[in-house]
Amino acid sequence: MKLATFSINLALAIVFEIVMVPSADARPLAREAQAVIDRLVAVPVITPEPGFSAKMLIAPGELYDPLFMVPRGTTILLNDDGKATDGHGSRVLSVTPEGKLSVLMDADQLLPVAGFDLAPQSFGNFGGQLFSLAQPTTGMKGALANHVIQRIDLATHTASVFCTLPNAGSVGKGIPGYGFDAHFGPAGSRFANIFYSLTVLNDMIYQTFPDGSCKAFVDTSQFGSHAALTYTGDGSAMLVAMAPEALPSAASTAKGVIMRISSDGKIDSKPIARGLVGPAGIAVAPPGFGNYGGEIFVADSGDLRVPVPQTQTLKRDGKIFRVTPDGELRLVASGFINPSGLRFIGKHLWVTDVNGDFVAGMRELPDGFLVQLDAM
Repeated sequence: MKLATFSINLALAIVFEIVMVPSADARPLAREAQAVIDRLVAVPVITPEPGFSAKMLIAPGELYDPLFMVPRGTTILLNDDGKATDGHGSRVLSVTPEGKLSVLMDADQLLPVAGFDLAPQSFGNFGGQLFSLAQPTTGMKGALANHVIQRIDLATHTASVFCTLPNAGSVGKGIPGYGFDAHFGPAGSRFANIFYSLTVLNDMIYQTFPDGSCKAFVDTSQFGSHAALTYTGDGSAMLVAMAPEALPSAASTAKGVIMRISSDGKIDSKPIARGLVGPAGIAVAPPGFGNYGGEIFVADSGDLRVPVPQTQTLKRDGKIFRVTPDGELRLVASGFINPSGLRFIGKHLWVTDVNGDFVAGMRELPDGFLVQLDAM
């Protein structure tokens, strides 16, 4: 059992025992144990800029490491990394627009999921199934190993390895580790019917095809490590957020950028935006999101704190920005800790935050949260 999990379980057990069997000697210990738990799952205050509002949709206490979101019918699918057990360690959750959670597949059924998406009906025989970028096992061992593409059939509640990503590039010994975001290309575009995934360890973007093959697509190492991808509104280009450092620290400079990549794998040398520290989720606003339709919104996690403190809170230096037509960053909201994914759900912008953990971070605690931002 992981140290963090053991510590929290021990604290909870102590509190339970003391409540059931009061003891003058134990009560101070119970208070201290509860104080640690309360500190780690405290609800952060999100501060929106003028013109925006913020709502805590799911407060800490239910989510471990919420990463990315995919609309499916009237609900939203959310992959929740964490709750590691026996080589597995992610949940696929269903979230209503009001923030009510239900578990579709639990952590004992899936390899640790990073980015994921629903396959279009035109993707071979797999239309409607989930495809995910995943670690082959839990912890740092899995983070540093060749990642796999996992096929998840929600109808049968089964998961299987679709392909293993091959080594590529010269960074990180070419090993496709530290997986993060992944998306299918937009229908009708030149990216269509291909599943694209990002591996940070070797700064590589991969393609997965319906015949079960996977291959390297773009090496982004000349610009840095990528963290998230999306596509322009017309599907003509891929947008990728990246920074010189894969795991930014307090000493990192704001050199993160958003780059444009064509369907033939060419990177436009001129960044769309500059000035990010730890770029994470990225999304393009739809029409109707205030006056910002068509603008790029991007999360910046700031200092990631590696290794993760097991009993201490982290800096609340995470921010959400929008990119103006002139390429300037404008603050939208602050007070986040480690924002991970952005997704426009109707006319709302949802932001996931893993708080004190990330894949392989070893702090298995349900301290993640989900925030809704609105343009007023």
